[in-house]
Amino acid sequence: MTDETRILRTVGIPIVIAIVLLVVMPKMCVKAVVVAKARQEKAARESGLHIESKHKPAAYPGGLDAERVRYLVEIDERFSAPYTARVDKSATSVSDAAIVAALQKAGYIEQAPDGTRTLTRDGLLHLDGLVDDGTSWTFPIATRHFDSIVAIEGDHANSHVTISWKWQPNNVGAALLPDPKRHEATADLSSSPTGWTMTGLTVDSEFN
Repeated sequence: MTDETRILRTVGIPIVIAIVLLVVMPKMCVKAVVVAKARQEKAARESGLHIESKHKPAAYPGGLDAERVRYLVEIDERFSAPYTARVDKSATSVSDAAIVAALQKAGYIEQAPDGTRTLTRDGLLHLDGLVDDGTSWTFPIATRHFDSIVAIEGDHANSHVTISWKWQPNNVGAALLPDPKRHEATADLSSSPTGWTMTGLTVDSEFN
């Protein structure tokens, strides 16, 4: 082997290694990243996981935000009014059979052989908001729970907001409604010198 060959080999090997490190390896790394990302996306699609949200962020006019909307809705009596149940003191009524069964399960009511009903000590203690009407009792079994803002439309002066909510039952209401469904309500808001106020609210009262 001549001196020239030894010199070429000595110089050439480091050059080849440098080329591999600078050119080939980055391309391989990029390819590996692309392949890994493709595999993750495929796995996500197959598992039913949706990474991207289709909901557009709400655009609030000046001075109005999600917390203000929630506050205005929750203090309105049309939203804050609870759902109440009515029970006759006489067992001759059959329309209240489901609520009576829930009360009996909780140990809140007793029925005498003559068909009269009386509330137990626990019933009197735990039925918050109980009202004695003389021939019947009424009491709250659920309140509305503000969930989220679905959509908002309008400008700096007036806005129309759609919200979602669910019934939040107490222990008696939960026996009648174990899985509350999602409801929607609409609120109209107006801007004034003192801030945003609610001018109208349409809310469902059906117990489901």
